[in-house]
Amino acid sequence: MILINKNVDMDTHILKRRYANLDDLLFFDIETTGFSYRRNIVYLIGCIYFIDEMPTIIQWLADNENDEYAVLYEFIKFSNNFNKIIHYNGTSFDIPFITKKALLYKIDNNLSYIENIDIYKLVRPCKHVLNLENCKLKTIEKYLNIFRKDTFTGGELIRQYIDFTESKSDREKTNLLLHNEEDLTGLIKAVKILDYVDTYNNLKHNNISYKVNDIDISELIMTIRLSTYAEVPFDYSFTFDNYYIHINHKELLIKIQLLDNELKFFFNNYKDYYYIHSEDQAVHKHVAMYIDKSNKTKATSETCYIKKRGIFIPLLDTYIVNSEKIFYISKKNKTKYVQLQNDIHSNISFIDNICTSILKSL
Repeated sequence: MILINKNVDMDTHILKRRYANLDDLLFFDIETTGFSYRRNIVYLIGCIYFIDEMPTIIQWLADNENDEYAVLYEFIKFSNNFNKIIHYNGTSFDIPFITKKALLYKIDNNLSYIENIDIYKLVRPCKHVLNLENCKLKTIEKYLNIFRKDTFTGGELIRQYIDFTESKSDREKTNLLLHNEEDLTGLIKAVKILDYVDTYNNLKHNNISYKVNDIDISELIMTIRLSTYAEVPFDYSFTFDNYYIHINHKELLIKIQLLDNELKFFFNNYKDYYYIHSEDQAVHKHVAMYIDKSNKTKATSETCYIKKRGIFIPLLDTYIVNSEKIFYISKKNKTKYVQLQNDIHSNISFIDNICTSILKSL
């Protein structure tokens, strides 16, 4: 087994802002020859830890598959010195893989009892808000402008490891260690993404104050003033559906595209209605009985509507208005609308519900 232990030169201010004692933390990542703990081996485990807040990397590399026991044993023993372990999707792969291997080798393992922080699981709920293609660590690094020297994927390294066990070449060894080291340093740098996660969670759960800045026929513009707790550490903009949102420190600007059109309200009990051709709308059967048969047919779910002209706001949640006030462009178009009232500036309850629904839908 090859042991690497060296200092790492990297900025830790992001960690210091988030964690009270860096010496409690252990960042770790494993490299395996496949996904099956029975057929494949753990050939490399790397960690970054802190001594008086100075980062140090330690790596255990198996010379061959017979070294797997030593790699696992040394890592598990080492991990017992820490209060928190931090990883990327380790909950789903790294920890279960190590745990099952430890059972096979009858190694005492307390890894699952140490407080663990899975950055992948924290980021995943924000994937759509951050417009991430996926939640791979390299995607997060690219999003945060973190660049690597390593060019290999985990799958490509398996061939590198096999070549290393046969040739003991320094080139393959360097490739293996560099990939694992940059996974670890990238993981530490990726902690910055948790600022975005915090903002997302704060916006969804924080009590907010707001005011309507402006309104015109094309869009409703609102500024939400965030509390100190929800202050955003960055500027960020994104668009979804009919909404544009810009976050800027203590303010959140919302622009909602309004619709100036004639929309339809659909009755649920269409069997009680008739569609009147000349009026292009439905009426209840008690009224339809007085209308000529040639001008009416039994309504269907698609024709059981009345129409209204006005300016409408697209909704994210229907709970903010009574169901009898919800309009649609058509039966097939599922976007829900409510008519904009002239007293929008004074309708505090309605605006409050609109803002809350937007934040909850982020």
